[in-house]
Amino acid sequence: MKDVKIDTLETMPKLLRILCIKIKSLEKTVQRNNGSKGKRMVCCSSLKKNELAFIFYILMDEGILFFERNGPSQNRSLLQTFFEKNFSYRGETGLQMPLKSISREFSEAKGYTYEEKQCRLLDSIINRLERRKERIKLKSQ
Repeated sequence: MKDVKIDTLETMPKLLRILCIKIKSLEKTVQRNNGSKGKRMVCCSSLKKNELAFIFYILMDEGILFFERNGPSQNRSLLQTFFEKNFSYRGETGLQMPLKSISREFSEAKGYTYEEKQCRLLDSIINRLERRKERIKLKSQ
C-alpha cells in the first residue's frame, strides 16, 4: 500500500481493492484463531463412564468434593451438573466421550448395586496410590 498514492481519484478503486483484501485476510485469521478457542475444553479421563461416576460419587459421599456441605441433595445435583459439563470418559472404542448424564451411575453407586465393581475400582486406585507413595519414598532416600 505504500506505493499507492491517495491524492487522485484514479487510485481510489485500487486502494479499496487492497483494503478489502487486507480485511478479508484479517477476518480469516480471526476466525481461525477463534475456532480453536471456541472448542470447550474438558478434563479427560482414562476411566470408563461408570468408573468415573463411581469415583465422583465416592468423593462426594465422603465429603471430599462438595459445593453445599449442608444440603446433600443440592450438593449432588450441583456436582453432577459440574461433572457432566467439565469431564469426558473413555468410551468403549477407547475414544473420549462427553459425560452427558451420570444420574443412573450415581444411583447405582448410591444403591451399591455394583458393590463388587466399586471395590475392584477402589482396590485399583489404592494400588496406584501405594505405588506412587513408594516412588516418593524412594526419591527422598
